[in-house]
Amino acid sequence: MASDAAEGASFIHNFGDGHDPTRWYKANMTYPSPHPAWLARHIHFFDDRVELELRRMRVGAKKLAGAEYQRRGLYSFGRVEVVMTPAPGSGTVSALFTHTSEQFGAQHDEIDIEFLGKDLNMVTANYFTDGEPYRYLEIPLPFDASKEVHLYAFDWEPDRIRWYVDGELMHTATHDDHPIPQHPSRIIIQLWSGQEEQFQWHGLPTFEDGTRAAYYCISYLKAGDTGPQCSDTFDPVAANAGRAAN
Repeated sequence: MASDAAEGASFIHNFGDGHDPTRWYKANMTYPSPHPAWLARHIHFFDDRVELELRRMRVGAKKLAGAEYQRRGLYSFGRVEVVMTPAPGSGTVSALFTHTSEQFGAQHDEIDIEFLGKDLNMVTANYFTDGEPYRYLEIPLPFDASKEVHLYAFDWEPDRIRWYVDGELMHTATHDDHPIPQHPSRIIIQLWSGQEEQFQWHGLPTFEDGTRAAYYCISYLKAGDTGPQCSDTFDPVAANAGRAAN
């Protein structure tokens, strides 16, 4: 596996060493969009995780402030894994996704894993190619994702995308269904809540102020590479037995 300091190289990150500005970027900005303000101080590091925070507060014209953390570099076909617990509360969106746009010299491509705090017995998925969406997927879960730690993943190949929960295949999309994204993309985690046009989707923003999503591990294994991934050491039974004990 190439050094993860190289752009587009495979990597695994557990966040225990805090923020590494050579590999990660803390968003700290506001701009005209349905998203909240992004505040770097809403990104919190612990020994085994990073937490993203969402608050009701005015920042410029925005009434909410969330958090966005981006992996530096652009990443292409491969497997993306995340071990996480999303934020509870109606109106919250906890996400891991790939994304590129005209800002990076390409049309809008995106592959999503998202959780809506109004219903955490499901994970949602979608993808966009040249700005056109595939279709919105609601994947049922046999647990409340905010109360248990689990591993979510997708395989991104030139002609298909496959989404997984704890290693179990949940959905496959193929080029025959909708063109698959082809552009190298950023890998991003976010916690946010939108404006009125998003309320029907993510629910009214009645979440508890300061709600947080926790990310324990993120890995990207470039197509054709071998190397460590979050799934190598993550055991959902053991992880959640430990949480119950605490």
